[in-house]
Amino acid sequence: MNTRVIKTAGVLLLGFLMITAVNAQNRQGGRGQGYNGAEKSYGHQFAKLELSDEQKTEITSLRTEHYKEITPLKNKMAELKARERTLLSEESVDMKAVNKTIDEQTDLMNSMRKLQVEQQVAVKSLLTDEQLMQVQQRRQFAKRTGFHGKSGHRGSRTYGGAGMGRGYRGI
Repeated sequence: MNTRVIKTAGVLLLGFLMITAVNAQNRQGGRGQGYNGAEKSYGHQFAKLELSDEQKTEITSLRTEHYKEITPLKNKMAELKARERTLLSEESVDMKAVNKTIDEQTDLMNSMRKLQVEQQVAVKSLLTDEQLMQVQQRRQFAKRTGFHGKSGHRGSRTYGGAGMGRGYRGI
């Protein structure tokens, strides 16, 4: 009798694990073609806008140009943050050097933000009124539901969001 109960419990457990594995596989990438399909290169916010070939070409060109401009700035920012961490980890902290590094980071963030806005305006100028309206509606929906960033997840540590769950990142 005990053997029968153990075997039944084992079979049920195995079945449960198999169902869980299959269910988990079905959820991967279940957001539609805009995330995993051919339209991925235009970002998820452009996936359902039905862009013309000319618009796709122009947006790709703008994104490539923006990438070339912003990458060196991002690399410089990473260097400055590493420098700040190094300065703060020293036994006697040189506040003058730390403040200078922070000022450089602030200047760099301003430059990066200006480039981002410039690129956004350039892309918006390529869209029709109906496409702009769809983009605005999606942004408003994202704000209402609390989704942020490119990942579409709430701001948690798991997904690298800048919102909830980040915790104190100081010393």
